Amino acid sequence: MSHPHSPALPAALLPDELLALASDQERQEMGHYRRLAFGFLPFGRGISRLMATLGIECERRLGDIHRQARDLAAGASASESSAGPDRAGRAGSGKTICLITGRGQALAVLKHAEAWAEYAVRVAMHLQEVNATPCLQPLLLGLLAQKQAERHILAELVTAYDGQEAEDARLASRDWPRGWLAGARRLPGQPSG
Repeated sequence: MSHPHSPALPAALLPDELLALASDQERQEMGHYRRLAFGFLPFGRGISRLMATLGIECERRLGDIHRQARDLAAGASASESSAGPDRAGRAGSGKTICLITGRGQALAVLKHAEAWAEYAVRVAMHLQEVNATPCLQPLLLGLLAQKQAERHILAELVTAYDGQEAEDARLASRDWPRGWLAGARRLPGQPSG
């Protein structure tokens, strides 16, 4: 599915182009979630930890993308993978960080994060649709499943904060489950349970 106002996009992308787009998207999201994790610290550590976890998941997916690029020896993406962690650490470093201090501000930022997650799902769907390389299919399907899980978690969080009877302290300090993405994909080398 393409945006109605976008020019015609190619029916298929080369593997290195596809991996470069996925890498750039993950890098942007990682920076976004890291800024949110820092921004939510004054409001609630539970939400801050959730955003940090989302950023860590982006970093893991970025590593998977770089490994796949290395395995395919995909030209520019393979040489970029050696510089991946450094570039990833600087992602969005020029963006401002807004410290969240109140419920209204938190709800607005969470709704924006939910919209960002919806966009990420659409990007992942598009990458999966334009993929013409069978060996990238598992990576892209896993990426899509995790993006859908992120969107679902953020939608639940927005719903919890949008209610009139919700208590800020209870919601903000809630410890979100560590394995919330376990249903989407098991991470290699992670102990189960």
